[in-house]
Amino acid sequence: MRPIVCATRGGEAGRRTQEWAIARAKEQGVDLIFLCVFDPGFAGSSNESLRDAVVKEQRWLGRAVLGIALARAQKEGVGAGTEVRCGPVLETIEEFLRQVDAAALVIGEPKVSSALAAFGPGRVRDFAGRVERDTGVEVIVVTPESEQESG
Repeated sequence: MRPIVCATRGGEAGRRTQEWAIARAKEQGVDLIFLCVFDPGFAGSSNESLRDAVVKEQRWLGRAVLGIALARAQKEGVGAGTEVRCGPVLETIEEFLRQVDAAALVIGEPKVSSALAAFGPGRVRDFAGRVERDTGVEVIVVTPESEQESG
C-alpha cells in the first residue's frame, strides 16, 4: 500500500500535523513517512563554506524534529520512517512524493498569529493546490480548527 507523507518542521503546527497524520495512517493501516525539507538558498552561493554549514545545521535540526515525530508514531503502533531533504521546498516535496509513490501528503497550517509561519494566510492552500495539480497526490491541510474538531 502507498504511504502517507507528513511534511513537518516542528513547532505547534508540526505537532498537530504529525498527530493527525499518525491517526490517519493508523486508521488506514499504511506506513507513514515524516519529511522535513529545508531550503539553504538564503545562505547564497557566494559563500560556499557558509552554505555548507547551514546545510549541516539544517540536517541536524531536521533529524531531531523527525526523531520526535517517529517516537510519536511508534507509540501509536504506526510503521513510520523519516527523511530530511535540502532544496527548494515545493520542488523537493513533489520529487519525494513521486519517488515514494505517496498516497497523500499531510501538511499543517500555522495559526495566523504565528510569527514564524513559513507561509502567510492562504498561502498554504495555494501550495497544496499546486502540489495536487503537479503530482496528482491528495494534499490534506491540517488547520488549527482540525485539532479542535478532533479533540
